[in-house]
Amino acid sequence: MRQLNTFPFYYEVSVWLICVCTYKYSYLLDVSDLPNPQFDNFPHPQLILFAIGLSLYTIPFYRWLVPTLLKKKKNGWLPVAIILYFGLVCKVSNWIVSNIFYYLTPASPLKDFYAKCVTLTTGLLRRPFGWTPNTLFADIIVFLSVAFIWYAFENERKKHLLEKDNLVLQLDALKAQLHPHFLFNTLNNIYGMSLTGNKETPSFILRLSDMMRFILYDCQRNLVSLEKDLEFLENYLEMEKQRYPAANIQFTISGEALGKQIAPLLFIQFVENSFKHGAHRLNDTGFIHGSLRVEGNSLHFVLRNDVFAIATPASASPYGGVGIENVRKRLALYYPHQHTLSINKTHEVFEVQLSITALSS
Repeated sequence: MRQLNTFPFYYEVSVWLICVCTYKYSYLLDVSDLPNPQFDNFPHPQLILFAIGLSLYTIPFYRWLVPTLLKKKKNGWLPVAIILYFGLVCKVSNWIVSNIFYYLTPASPLKDFYAKCVTLTTGLLRRPFGWTPNTLFADIIVFLSVAFIWYAFENERKKHLLEKDNLVLQLDALKAQLHPHFLFNTLNNIYGMSLTGNKETPSFILRLSDMMRFILYDCQRNLVSLEKDLEFLENYLEMEKQRYPAANIQFTISGEALGKQIAPLLFIQFVENSFKHGAHRLNDTGFIHGSLRVEGNSLHFVLRNDVFAIATPASASPYGGVGIENVRKRLALYYPHQHTLSINKTHEVFEVQLSITALSS
């Protein structure tokens, strides 16, 4: 995202340094034929300011006029706008700048040069098609390129923000789906525990409270504490273990998560799908095995669960549907070129492997 903001700026600055402060300066130095008694290596530096002044008229052109026409899809008017702008505004601007430098410069060969510029620009004002093509065409080409760069990157920035907003909406929808489905199942389990007088009932009520607080409050931010996200995951697993006490459910977390941040609810979609599609629902021998390892700013997540051999072929339906697709998009948004995600499905086993190499601190 940062590159989207800085590249057009650096490109614009480069144009001013190379095309204005170097090319236009050298052109003015050549045509002025000024004496150079003292500064052999850098004669008449004031001409750089003059070159900048002569180019200031281009700013409204590439910052406002061209982007406005492009935004309104009036591309056909662009050639007309270029001719009129550089045919009129350029001449008026050059006349004004030449007069300003002439009146502000004390008597010197440089003032004589500015006087010639005033005479030239005054004459051009009286001619409908009078231009100085040596610098005019350079201005059109380079500053038109600046306009297109700003426009293209602004569009990319807006597209990026829209995609991000869309993913946030999708995440909100997924959280809304998680609430009733998980909440009702968990409440039923806790209710059953209370009927049997299970001593762990209060602890499960506390777990559920912590999970709801995490979803409602912490997940409103783009990044959450990795420690809290993993605590949410552990609470979810404990709840599901209570639902399927005979299943072989194992999940290990290792490494230092303290101080790390991550996009919220990346792992829960995979874990939830493993419980939704796993063989443990109908078979006591079913298993869900997983691990999450933190190494510095890298994270490695692995999850495997068995399914029934009579299940539909792997190509029959996508694994995880909307929830997994949302995870893919958020990974691409928050960790571009900094993650790998592999989902393998056979007739008997689901396996997910996710690695993130640039956790936030």
